[in-house]
Amino acid sequence: MAPTRIGILGGTFDPIHLGHLVPAEYACGHLRLDRLYLVPSAAPVHRPRHAPASPEHRLRMCELAAEPLPRFAVSDCEIRRSEPSYTILTLEHFARTAGPDATIFLLIGEDNLPLLHTWHRIADLPQLARLAILPRSPRHGVAEGEAGPPPQSVIPSAAEACPERPERAERESRRDASPPALSERSESNGSFPVSGLRFPDSDMVRIPSPLVPISSTDIRRRIRDGRSIDGLVPASVADYIARHGLYRACAPSL
Repeated sequence: MAPTRIGILGGTFDPIHLGHLVPAEYACGHLRLDRLYLVPSAAPVHRPRHAPASPEHRLRMCELAAEPLPRFAVSDCEIRRSEPSYTILTLEHFARTAGPDATIFLLIGEDNLPLLHTWHRIADLPQLARLAILPRSPRHGVAEGEAGPPPQSVIPSAAEACPERPERAERESRRDASPPALSERSESNGSFPVSGLRFPDSDMVRIPSPLVPISSTDIRRRIRDGRSIDGLVPASVADYIARHGLYRACAPSL
């Protein structure tokens, strides 16, 4: 029987790290997902520069990260696609493959909300998926101990995973965008305004996840500087990075 509640978490994953995996695991539980797909992008439309690691390397690292997590899977649909990595095309792909009875959740950071107007065919998004909002600030994060310890399948403790520095969010957005102001909730009609659209409360779910301030940028910098990345990425991903010499001055292609 095909999964009926599906989560989609896309990104460059360059590399994938616990800042991606811990909130995603919380989303699995909160949304009662049957499957959560990690979807590494091939050519992010809002990031014109090439990613430091090849799509094949990033795909393999996602596969390694997902292996011990029962509800996680990895999709190469964006890497195989000839078109740019538009999120709406990915949602259409999952809508076709999952069937009409599936409920699809798109996991995004809350800092993306005011920037959704830059996304391709944003008006079509509510017909394809509900938004699952991951916290990006203390206001919407879970206070220590409030939601229990992080899932043991991902990380032994939040303190061990989180260096004491803010995360530089990796977002699908144009850096030079000037988005309209986004209020929190419109109390009058129970919806969220997004660039002229209104998403009903029922189509937007906030995930009560702890904040995990890890960034791929910092991990790559640590590798270039010869510093440890233990506790920031799964051990299998760290081994893969070391074995293939990724994120050094000259990293080989797969």
